[in-house]
Amino acid sequence: MIDFHVHCDYSIDAKGSIEDYAISAIRKGIDCICFTTHCDLDPTRRHHDGKIRLRGEIVDVTSDWIARYMEDIRSAKKKFSDSGLEILCGLEIGYVPGIEDLIEHMISRCDFDYILAGVHTMDGIDISSPREAGLCFAKMSCEEFLQEYYSYIEEAIETRLFDCIAHLDAYKMFALDYYGSRLLDLQVDFCKGVLAKAADWDVALELNSKAIRKGFGEICPGRRILVLAKEMGVRMVTIGSDSHDPDDLGKDLNACVASALSAGFGEVCIWRNRKPHRLAIEEICEWEG
Repeated sequence: MIDFHVHCDYSIDAKGSIEDYAISAIRKGIDCICFTTHCDLDPTRRHHDGKIRLRGEIVDVTSDWIARYMEDIRSAKKKFSDSGLEILCGLEIGYVPGIEDLIEHMISRCDFDYILAGVHTMDGIDISSPREAGLCFAKMSCEEFLQEYYSYIEEAIETRLFDCIAHLDAYKMFALDYYGSRLLDLQVDFCKGVLAKAADWDVALELNSKAIRKGFGEICPGRRILVLAKEMGVRMVTIGSDSHDPDDLGKDLNACVASALSAGFGEVCIWRNRKPHRLAIEEICEWEG
């Protein structure tokens, strides 16, 4: 099995060191993990989100932490080199329009394997926070919210800076209670532009299992979007637990595999040095974690 969305304690909302995750992966029989430390550069949120944990201290995300991050990953690779575990290095960058230069500077500083795009904030509000998300929804109709959200994702793809889009419809975990079930109907039309661009430019979609752990009942993106993605020519998907604790590493990834197969995807991708490598699902589907 692979897990391509992992947050060690460099992310301030996560716990567990890189080595802790490696030990957990080996114990659970996971073959490949990619660390995707949060890198939030939204200038309207820098006082709150633009932080990294470095050796127990909270520092600004623009400070010189990446070299140490890479060093710790190289150290773990060496320590666990005989285990059969492949450890890869990436970032999950919180995208908002207008920060392209900041992103380019950040990812040019080291040789990353994988860069994941997530939209976590809109109009300075954290839409992934149960405490804040409602403030965003209260300002917009359902249609206005979906239009703005998916325009952010389209712009992220157009930057050509990202390998994959994280948890495409994760907003539903909070927005569904606010807007009601029509959200699920409307989003299918609003996401079509994103899926077309992902297909045209070979940007992958992540199948993310975190929503299941949060009691939502399905992965992100949901089945209707995933089937539509396949129909519209999206060729690459990957899977990730979005774990922020070593205990959650690999959880519910079989649901991601099942969703991929159900939608017609026979492969998942991993990235090394920003280059995708396809794995037949048969290579990973026997995992029982």
